[in-house]
Amino acid sequence: MNDLNKIITEALLKKGASLVGFAHLGDIEEEKTGGFRYGISIAVALNTDIMSRIENGPTKEYYSEYGRLNNLLNELGECAADILKSYGYKALPRTTKVVKQDEESLSTILPHKTVATRAGLGWIGKCALLVTKEFGSLVRLTTILTDAELEVGIPINESQCGNCSECQKYCPGDAIKGVNWKVGLNRDDYYNAFNCSKTARKLCDKIGIKERICGKCIIVCPWSKKYLKSKMG
Repeated sequence: MNDLNKIITEALLKKGASLVGFAHLGDIEEEKTGGFRYGISIAVALNTDIMSRIENGPTKEYYSEYGRLNNLLNELGECAADILKSYGYKALPRTTKVVKQDEESLSTILPHKTVATRAGLGWIGKCALLVTKEFGSLVRLTTILTDAELEVGIPINESQCGNCSECQKYCPGDAIKGVNWKVGLNRDDYYNAFNCSKTARKLCDKIGIKERICGKCIIVCPWSKKYLKSKMG
């Protein structure tokens, strides 16, 4: 790890990041990266006490945690960008103010999870969420794009879910098709974002929150369960 990587990583971990990875984005279209060839992926782990209580659907606590982590990730992204700029580099933190979902496709131009896989933090699960060995899917992500030539991780290009189908089995929206992800596979070939969104909206309406969150696939993932068990005792 070079000096700049180390400085950024240490600063972010100190401020609350759980994982920090560095990616080369040269194989992604410039229109998606804004011409930046490097990216920093930051993951923050969700609160295990809160997540252990969403087996029957999302809760107001989960919604609050969702918002708290969004704010923290925005702060971490700005922190990394400030460090890069102090060394004379350009940096674009892809905060919630910058990243907007296209409601027609229910996607963003450069998903955070794409950069995370390029950085080697994890793979895309059958549920279309990032899965990490450390935390399962119990993470939220953000990205910083930069022209700094950082030392990068080894990309993960294929799923490590194997024959596991727990997320598909328990998905209340029948959104998961059971197909293992690999780089280049269209999201619609393994996951129905519209079924997920519709079901999440109904679940959230029941408890009066203005969001589309569910979380079922997160907590049934064996990698998530492993992390939950380690924290809950």
